Amino acid sequence: MDTQEIEYAIRKFNNLIDKNKEKLAYSDFKEGVNKGLDIARYNFGDHIEKFDLFSSKENQTTKIQNLQNEYNLLIDTLKIGKPGCSADCLEGIYEGLEKSKIIFGEFIKEFV
Repeated sequence: MDTQEIEYAIRKFNNLIDKNKEKLAYSDFKEGVNKGLDIARYNFGDHIEKFDLFSSKENQTTKIQNLQNEYNLLIDTLKIGKPGCSADCLEGIYEGLEKSKIIFGEFIKEFV
């Protein structure tokens, strides 16, 4: 992947994350969801080289499923320590991470 392709993919994913954030996060849970989405955003950017987004060797359906599996594994293996927030906020963080998997699915279907 060249630098422009990487930057484009990160920008597109970040835009989808921003669109799905809680605009009025009045509760610890909703703030946690936004934090979880941010954690997912940064981890995708940090690990984008692991994703073979631009290969055309496999059929599209297989490629989408493989990329989704890789992303899910990345998110599922994150170690989230107690970040100094309430239990509701921590629950929201995990909800945001799960939500990011759905967002990634949308991203990859459009991107591939």
